[in-house]
Amino acid sequence: MLQLARFPSSFAGRLSGALTLDQCPWSFYDLNLSPSTSNAIKYNQRVTPPRILLLYAAAGAGHRRAAEAVADQLRSRGATVALFDTIRYTHPIFRAVYIGGGLNLIIRLPRLYGLAYRLSDRSSIERVLRGPRQRTQQLSARSLLRAIQNFNPEALICTHFLPAELCAGWRRSNQLSAPVYTVITDFEPHRMWQHLGTDGYCVATDEAAARLVSDGIDRSMIHVTGIPIRSEFASLPDRLTARNRLQIEPDRSLLVVIGGGLGVGGIDRVARLLIQQPIESQVAIITGRNRSLRRRLRSTSPDWIVRGFVENMPDWLAAADVVISKAGGLAAAELLAAGAPTIIPRGLSGHESNNARYMIAHASALMADSPQQAVGRAVNLLQDHALQNKMRVASLRFSKPNAAEEVAEIVLRGLVSSLRAPKGRSNLLIDYETPALHPQDVPQSGASVASSA
Repeated sequence: MLQLARFPSSFAGRLSGALTLDQCPWSFYDLNLSPSTSNAIKYNQRVTPPRILLLYAAAGAGHRRAAEAVADQLRSRGATVALFDTIRYTHPIFRAVYIGGGLNLIIRLPRLYGLAYRLSDRSSIERVLRGPRQRTQQLSARSLLRAIQNFNPEALICTHFLPAELCAGWRRSNQLSAPVYTVITDFEPHRMWQHLGTDGYCVATDEAAARLVSDGIDRSMIHVTGIPIRSEFASLPDRLTARNRLQIEPDRSLLVVIGGGLGVGGIDRVARLLIQQPIESQVAIITGRNRSLRRRLRSTSPDWIVRGFVENMPDWLAAADVVISKAGGLAAAELLAAGAPTIIPRGLSGHESNNARYMIAHASALMADSPQQAVGRAVNLLQDHALQNKMRVASLRFSKPNAAEEVAEIVLRGLVSSLRAPKGRSNLLIDYETPALHPQDVPQSGASVASSA
């Protein structure tokens, strides 16, 4: 018998006889079998879909949204998928420093954060920092390694640099055997994303791929997919339909102000200026998970539409005439996919500066040096329909709304390629030997485990 793979099982029953390729439980149709190969796959024992684990870190909402977008595509292709928040598996002291200290540095001392970001992207400095950083992270994340080993995935997908570095290190030390794919959720691949032990990189642009090659990464490991976003961005409603769904006035222009999942990025300063300089357009402000900011803005003006964290962002961007937004990687990818004319206030630095530069270089956004200038440019852009149209066309030209689908296909194709039969074989025989992984074996604390329903 030709043994091609051992799949862990959670639910599959015994199959008998032969199935044609289009009846297979997951993407065996990607095998690209030669004409001489039979169109039958014989199962001698139980067969289950691949188990794929996605790891993100709850440092903002973007990394989680990217993981969820890829997870949705994998589930639609029959994979068994789980999502782990890396931060929840770390030591409490590490968690407090990583999230609290890092976020405070970004918000309160953006220039210092920008300097640290630039310096740590230099190879000479990164070489010094890498060893102590990796040892600290691995000591603080032992429970994450145990959780991954218990889940026993066939592939790991990381949408944040923390799990990417951890998993690459465990891969090098043979504590993990599954291939590790890193999905870089910014337009510039900082060195913190790059680690020996990674099997594949998914990047936003050709420029990002070129940067990785210049840093010494084999081009065959790099896939230009775009940044994964929700599938709804590939088929957005027209403006009138979106406004009807949102129950806002269809005939008045709409300015949408977005502060990201954490509600940062100078929203409060922009709001104060909008009070001082009222505009005729409708104003919608999305504050993310910043509840105190949301309550404060709701009491500021009864005419504003104030929302917290929203699940219908595709509708808001489709409905908008102009957007004022920070430039997180996911936010930038969504804005491009929606063709939303965007004003980016200069404030946060580091990775967001690089994302903003990409959008500005491709004529899809305008930079504002201050909240005052952001509001002024938004007012002018609301009246300049020709420039709005030009920015929409530019955004759509460089958008990649199907990035999550591409990432899912790359990972599944990588798994299938390891199962490809040698030439001359007429049948593919799958040997099932790994013991079943029961629900009680799957770590529950801190993990969001999704079935493939």
